[in-house]
Amino acid sequence: MVMVKNFISALMSAISNCSLYSKDHTSVDEFSRKSLKILENLLKESDKFEIMLIEDDLIINKTSFKEIGLQIDKLKKRLKRKGLSRIEFLPGVIFEELREFISEILETGKKMSVFPHIKTGVLDIQLEEVETGDDFDIDDISGFVSQQTEIVKEIYKDISSAQQTNIPRLNQVMGNFLSAFRKKVNVLKLLSYAKSREEYSYIHATNVSVLSIFQMRTLGIKESLFLRDIGIAGLLHDVGKLFISGETLGKKGALEEKEWAVVKLHPLHGARLLSSIKGLPPLVPIIAFEHHLKYDGHGYPERHVCNTKQHICSQVVAISDCFDALRSTRPYRRGLEIKEILSIMRKDTARDFNPFLLDNFTRRLDRALHALC
Repeated sequence: MVMVKNFISALMSAISNCSLYSKDHTSVDEFSRKSLKILENLLKESDKFEIMLIEDDLIINKTSFKEIGLQIDKLKKRLKRKGLSRIEFLPGVIFEELREFISEILETGKKMSVFPHIKTGVLDIQLEEVETGDDFDIDDISGFVSQQTEIVKEIYKDISSAQQTNIPRLNQVMGNFLSAFRKKVNVLKLLSYAKSREEYSYIHATNVSVLSIFQMRTLGIKESLFLRDIGIAGLLHDVGKLFISGETLGKKGALEEKEWAVVKLHPLHGARLLSSIKGLPPLVPIIAFEHHLKYDGHGYPERHVCNTKQHICSQVVAISDCFDALRSTRPYRRGLEIKEILSIMRKDTARDFNPFLLDNFTRRLDRALHALC
């Protein structure tokens, strides 16, 4: 994290000096070489160094930089002016290449040159259909989904009884769904409906996982490991509810104040449990803790407890969670139709949800729904 911040600081210093002088000025040369040296060290740990701008969130190597630092803020503004939302630095970057990149990023209205080791562009926002591997029976999608939910049921039983989870089985489910996202199938066909209260927890979890992977893919994210991580996070986001009595969760009427206070603790219980399980991606307990935070800062746990902005991936899971909860029949209300759900969610734009993510999600689900008609 420190090395990343140092790289951004050196890079932005080079850009700032280049805007004041020229790309050949000694100060630009100095900061360019400094940033290149840090970048070379970063690229020893990975096959690329990636910067993405999703609305106003800067994602660097799949980590959200939430703090408002001066150089981070400058970089976001510079990317917006240039019309870029993705930069990839690849091994082999040389000084002349980086210095030319620094010069061109200052030229608004002009398309970036093609560099051999620096890739620039915009996020590929597109409707993602679903693809599967060769062993997937395209005519038996419901059978495929049933198989995955049965595995998830076993995973939830392990968590409930032993407060542990079978990591290989988790990876198996994610691998199956990721392979399912390679063959053209409407994403809505991968969602299930719970037929009983006992089924709801793991079927809802499976649906949230699928919808979260779907969202990330429509944002242009293709890396399997990252998609696996957010899929697992979606699958386990509500495990804290295992600490709440079935009587409370299944209550048909309004919860009493004491009961509601207990329910609001489930993100904390879930995050604590998931933090104790070895082998889970670091993103998993974060999303379990934050999935009921809201985009404008309200929600729970309350801000004075967490004192942080909701992680961009938690924002994705929160949208998936809300959508599937509204489409599911619960003891206290009927399940809603998809058009009705999307209309309700749109009304909460900028309050409950990241407007950019919600707009992308509702448009993609609209198109998926129309494709079924």
